Amino acid sequence: MQITKCMQCNSEKLFPFLDLGFHPHSDQFRDNPSQPEMTYPLELQLCEDCTLIQLTYMVDRAELFTKDYLYESSITQTALKHWEEMSQTILKKVGITSGMVVDVGSNDGTLLQRFKDKGLNVLGVDPCPDVTDIAKANGIPTITDFWKKGLVKDADLILGTNVFCHIESYDDFMEAVVDSLKDNGVFVFESPYVMDFLNNVEWDTVYHQHMTYIGLKSVKPCLDKVGMEVFDIDFTPLHGGSFRCYVARKGQREIQPIVKESLDKEIINRDVCLSFSSQVMEHRQQLMSFLWGEKVKGKTIAVVSCPAKGMTLMNACGIDKGLIDFATERSKLKQGRFTPGSHILIEDDKVLLERQPDYALLLAWNFAPEIIKNNTDFKGRWIVPTYPIKII
Repeated sequence: MQITKCMQCNSEKLFPFLDLGFHPHSDQFRDNPSQPEMTYPLELQLCEDCTLIQLTYMVDRAELFTKDYLYESSITQTALKHWEEMSQTILKKVGITSGMVVDVGSNDGTLLQRFKDKGLNVLGVDPCPDVTDIAKANGIPTITDFWKKGLVKDADLILGTNVFCHIESYDDFMEAVVDSLKDNGVFVFESPYVMDFLNNVEWDTVYHQHMTYIGLKSVKPCLDKVGMEVFDIDFTPLHGGSFRCYVARKGQREIQPIVKESLDKEIINRDVCLSFSSQVMEHRQQLMSFLWGEKVKGKTIAVVSCPAKGMTLMNACGIDKGLIDFATERSKLKQGRFTPGSHILIEDDKVLLERQPDYALLLAWNFAPEIIKNNTDFKGRWIVPTYPIKII
């Protein structure tokens, strides 16, 4: 569906600024490369009224999140340490030691396990059966459904980790939050931060599941509508830079100075977005020049790790079997499947050490230190496709 009005404020003042072409669903790893594969426009636009950056085209959420959505939140030690820090910090700031914690977009239940271990009652909500089955098997009560009114009542704390950028209607989402929270309850969401996205040129994190790219200014209108406000913020390095917002009913919590300070620093306009787009084109050219330069020298190149953002990078740049000799991934859910668009077979990470290519293109750059440490016997060089690219 084409997005012609802002997903947040309904403004028609939308400015397209980055067109990445047509892409398949970046988290749908087929077990047979001959299966039909749909592609959809992948383009960003700016709402010049509320500053929300959003896609120009929305794929049906059932297609995105209920069919072969193979993301696992527990796959890296870096993420596990983050979830532990997150649980401790939230409980300290919110000030609860008991009660019900609900996680929207709970995935395999990894975050909720931290709250359960601390003696709280927990409940997950996630539409993808592949991961909710894992959560349930691990003893995390989980509802396999999309978030909506009526699923939960009297929650003390509701979490939304990396979910706020996935929703179609902020109004519907927040109305369900308010309906589900106790009067003194708190909603905490963590999401990639739009200013890190722009400043660090993290364009590969654009994919159809990420419908929006948010900051404080762009979420404030939907909170105002339901009588809620951000009272505190944490900034974290996870996923290239994220922010964690603590939200309560207006007047219930003291608003910390960091909220106003952060709002004042958020400057997003046409010029900022056009500069970002220019840097994306520069980065693509830099990466492809290096890869093809090495390939014509007879060098071998493998892909290591296959996150959704890596599939965006590969398909936007045209990185396929002509450049890549093989692909590996730690997640057992993805092994034996094929990369979307490029249809490269994904093998176990141990194949990297067995075949020893000249280069490893590390697509999960947000976990680069951990992945490199886990593969100390790799004798080749690492290509980390951040802006600018790094050769290690």
